[in-house]
Amino acid sequence: MDGLLHRCECFLISHNLPFLEKVWIADRYKLNRLLILCLREMRPNSKVDLTGSRYYALSDRVKVLLLERLHGAPAPEEIAEPPLDMEMFQRQTDLFFTAVRAKAGRIYYVNPYYMAAWSNVFQERIYCSSSGVEEIFCPCSHEELKAFLMAVHPPQLRLNEQNIGPVLMSACKMESPALLKKCAMMLLAQHTQLSVFVRLSLLDRCYLHEMVPQCLLMVHRPEHLIQMTQQSTYDCLSTRARAAMLDRLAVLLDNPGLQPHHCARCKAHSNCASVTWMCPQCKTYSTDPNLLRHPQHQQPPAR
Repeated sequence: MDGLLHRCECFLISHNLPFLEKVWIADRYKLNRLLILCLREMRPNSKVDLTGSRYYALSDRVKVLLLERLHGAPAPEEIAEPPLDMEMFQRQTDLFFTAVRAKAGRIYYVNPYYMAAWSNVFQERIYCSSSGVEEIFCPCSHEELKAFLMAVHPPQLRLNEQNIGPVLMSACKMESPALLKKCAMMLLAQHTQLSVFVRLSLLDRCYLHEMVPQCLLMVHRPEHLIQMTQQSTYDCLSTRARAAMLDRLAVLLDNPGLQPHHCARCKAHSNCASVTWMCPQCKTYSTDPNLLRHPQHQQPPAR
């Protein structure tokens, strides 16, 4: 979904649509990245039609952002996600006619056939029911059910570091392979601002043990892994997760502080016991692996 969404945003940015039309689309579908780019395009005292139907159709928060920008305020670097609007799930309609009850008793109304496309739990209940499904008990807490509904219904909640926990837990309890995959891709992404231990804990709680070794590849030094074992919640990890940590520690201790590298001379990808780096400009040699962290000083390994 994110890839297709990014392509749509790129099209809207490059396409010659009226300014307020793009702002309205960004507001309507909660495309915060597109909205920020539109606000950056604006200049103080820009000519914007504040009397047309498109302006009146904007939400109050976007109207405020436009007016602030018109009066010289800088464009925001980041826009916080708006609060979750659960109004459409709070009353029974012709479209949302089945009640879903969370563990604490909170009820939301959904379309069971749409939910069955996302959840094996719903699919099984619908297939096993000979009559119409009027109420379904959900094995989630209220927060997890709310996160699941917002994550699967358009415009779909954008996953971030703050909401990944309840969304992932709900995807696990509702047996949603598509949402689980989406959450796992975010957890294993390099750009995600979560510690490796937090990622590991989330994967372990949701029994995604096959992804734990891939997650632990983000740890490159044995002392960092040892620090993870000193976390207060380390004892809450399963035996499989702790075993995977020990396996990774054994690999790092066998070759401490040295990441696998690609030799520019022989094109081999290997774990040598030691590597000497040669500067292509001055032809001097160094054994300092920190040189790899500075792109302007990258050196091909000489073996």
